[in-house]
Amino acid sequence: MNEPGASITDRKPEYLVPALIAGAVSGVLSGIPLVNCLCCLWIIGGAILASFLLAKNTLGPLTAGDGAIVGALTGIAAAVVDSLISIPLRPVNEAFLRRITESLTQFRSQMPSWWQNWMQPEAPGHLTIARVLFSLFFSAAIFAVVGVLGGVIGVSIFGRKKTAASPQPPQGPTDAPV
Repeated sequence: MNEPGASITDRKPEYLVPALIAGAVSGVLSGIPLVNCLCCLWIIGGAILASFLLAKNTLGPLTAGDGAIVGALTGIAAAVVDSLISIPLRPVNEAFLRRITESLTQFRSQMPSWWQNWMQPEAPGHLTIARVLFSLFFSAAIFAVVGVLGGVIGVSIFGRKKTAASPQPPQGPTDAPV
């Protein structure tokens, strides 16, 4: 927490609110079917948005470490939102994947044998807590790494602010001829 009497350089930025806002936006965009094909770009964009919001609410300059922190938090928040949105939209995703699988069956004879097991459709609506948690953990790890990249990019764009510099003492007379 920032102390009221702390100088600009002593204050630490508040990472959580920008990360939650940007994570919610990028998580929603990553969770919607057919829009989610750009999921890594949504996470990078969300982390850049979080860096912008962080820079807007922070008085001093930001470092690449600040961008990495807010980017990782944005990625984790986006993974949670993505998982929550993906659960009710699972039938849409399954129908989309079923169409792809059906179109790939014409090439079944050319594919390795282990692909046939992979291409077998699951029971519809077969959703377990273990699968949801595994998916959430995997997404959070990937999104956090990608979010770090976006956060560092965002801080390099938005995080450089000039601090209130103390006035420079006047310099003495020079020996330059007039």
